[in-house]
Amino acid sequence: MWKQSKSGSMQEFFSLSLGSSWKEEEIAFMYLGYSGVILRMKGRTIAFDVANLLTSNEINAMQNLDLMLFTHGHDDHYKLKETLEIFNTTEAFVVAEPSVANDLKGKLPADKLISAEPGGTYSIGDFKVAAVSGVHRGPINLYHVKTGELSILHCGDSGYVPLEEHTSKIAFLPTGNPSPTASPKDALRMALDAKPTYAVAIHGSGGQNKEFEKEVKRQMPETAVIIPERYKPKKVTL
Repeated sequence: MWKQSKSGSMQEFFSLSLGSSWKEEEIAFMYLGYSGVILRMKGRTIAFDVANLLTSNEINAMQNLDLMLFTHGHDDHYKLKETLEIFNTTEAFVVAEPSVANDLKGKLPADKLISAEPGGTYSIGDFKVAAVSGVHRGPINLYHVKTGELSILHCGDSGYVPLEEHTSKIAFLPTGNPSPTASPKDALRMALDAKPTYAVAIHGSGGQNKEFEKEVKRQMPETAVIIPERYKPKKVTL
């Protein structure tokens, strides 16, 4: 379904200059496919659901990675081999839904692995990560990540769950295909709860993304919708 990345995309992603002030911050993100996202803010980098969406060359091009999060263990979200390869390159902390964490136990240093129970909040350096139980075929976590004044929501490919307590400046919201639970309607409901400045459509078809965009524009005119292109770095100001 997904093509290989363009040469140099990871280098371009890490070369983007990012500014910050007391009232706003620039961030960069790069969509990897499915619900895979890598996101940079000044001095920090996190990634969600990287699965096997990065080649060895791209992993080696990572200048740093502080935190790697996994929503659940389905193949399009988590792969053991690539996770270990990324860890060996970056030594990033790993926050994972418990079944994924169990698969990683004994393979990563215990002080680098957090089994994120739904409802739990975890502090990792400058990050505070809240795990929210989602709706899927099997267990799934949504993640609300805060660092400084920045708040990030990532919903994997979950169906709707209430998120009023997790308002965010940027939210990565699944619109559907090939998820059995996500949909444009559920993504919209999560956006209405989280009230993001930017709503980024992930894990859906082109038509589903457009349907989501249309309804957000109609019901949430102050929220900007981004339909990302895979492996094309994007910079926004929050």
